[in-house]
Amino acid sequence: MKENNPNIKLLLIIPPPLCAYRWGDRDHEAGRKPQRTAEHTALYAAKAKSIAEELHIPYVDLWTGFLSAAGWTPGAQLLGSTSVAKSETLGKLLPDGLHFSAQGNKLCFKLIYEEIVGVYPELVPENMETNVPLWDMEKDILAILRDGVAKLSVS
Repeated sequence: MKENNPNIKLLLIIPPPLCAYRWGDRDHEAGRKPQRTAEHTALYAAKAKSIAEELHIPYVDLWTGFLSAAGWTPGAQLLGSTSVAKSETLGKLLPDGLHFSAQGNKLCFKLIYEEIVGVYPELVPENMETNVPLWDMEKDILAILRDGVAKLSVS
């Protein structure tokens, strides 16, 4: 990868968790047995993380980030698993068990942005040079973006 283009910027996105309760409801509605489990998703996320570490590729750990935001701590029972109580907080991030809500999208953006700040600070908006005219000369679009990032919070 980088051998062919040493200037390439890689950032691997570790998959988010799954709420098997909510996603299972979709499977039941479709007349099939649940297809995905939180445990299998955890294995997939762990493998993606180990590959990123092995290849020295920076990564965003959505799996841990989403679970931590839902109150989970490493070593605790797996939120989203049907072997533990249904997590309402995880449900606010993943309303159908898989896809992000507005709050989940904000969290995803925050986690990705924080990793970019840490590993590629030259790509942070306030550190970037504008090379083309902005589309609206009446507004400072870059300043609006900077302000939006500065106000970023997940509630």
